[in-house]
Amino acid sequence: MNSTHKVEVTRIKLETHPNADSLDVAFIFSGYSCCVRKGEWVDGQLGAYIPPDSIVDSSRPEFAFLAGQERIRVKRLRGIVSMGLLMPAPEGAKEGDDVAEFYGVKHYDPPMPTSTGGEAESPPKRYLPVFDVDSLRRYASVFEEGELVWITEKLHGASGKWLWQDGRMHCGSRTEWKREDEKNLWWRALKATPFLEEFCQTHPEITVYGEVYGQVQDLKYGVGRNEVRVAVFDLLRGNEWIGPHEARIIGFDLPFVPTIGVGIPFDLEKILTFAEGPSLIASANHVREGIVVKPIVERTHPRIGRVCLKVVGNGYLERA
Repeated sequence: MNSTHKVEVTRIKLETHPNADSLDVAFIFSGYSCCVRKGEWVDGQLGAYIPPDSIVDSSRPEFAFLAGQERIRVKRLRGIVSMGLLMPAPEGAKEGDDVAEFYGVKHYDPPMPTSTGGEAESPPKRYLPVFDVDSLRRYASVFEEGELVWITEKLHGASGKWLWQDGRMHCGSRTEWKREDEKNLWWRALKATPFLEEFCQTHPEITVYGEVYGQVQDLKYGVGRNEVRVAVFDLLRGNEWIGPHEARIIGFDLPFVPTIGVGIPFDLEKILTFAEGPSLIASANHVREGIVVKPIVERTHPRIGRVCLKVVGNGYLERA
């Protein structure tokens, strides 16, 4: 399940900014809002939407005004949250087209500590998808209104996976499997996490997916110097994801990501509010990165595959 980073051509809904005479607000997809100059856009016009955490080239004339701040962020303009950047749709572009290449836009990948390195090794002989999720603000329509959902905290770290096969442990990053090395981030996290290796040994049919957090990214969760921890967010059995309730029964000794809500009827406006606020990790003293939303009962959707979507909080994106 790979997320897609696009600069997608879409039709906007335009409203007057309530607190600024020189601005309008463009609403995009299910939950993005973007402040634009009054008079430059009309309701229903096609635009190319550049989402937050994109990188643009400020040497290009259309992005020259962003010199020194090429990473697209979230800002609050006169009380309205402005997420990303709206650009004219290229001539001839159609709704749904991805014009990232046309605008030279790339996805922002946060820098990782040097200890994440180490030699890669051949993957285990098993179905092992790369775990990444798309934005709920983009694909909210895959949920039914009122559908019961499970909401967990999205942690800011490095995604990893662990399994037992051929008489030994295997540790991987989001995209690679790593040879055992005491300096490697994912092997260090395994050794620091009670019950994780024992669980893998006693459940060799299950791959554990989790977030390595602590001294990894700029949110430290109160973890001590040079320390890392694992928070499990999914279990894969064969080629099927185990539902959140069953996963916590099977892995009752595992440290799962904090649960924010269980059996919450899906209502987009309400769900988005759960992405804001402090982290629920007990030792943390900072904002949460966001949330991950899944249906109580695992299912797929023809548009995105597995129904599992994220919301990155505005409080996280607005921080300096």
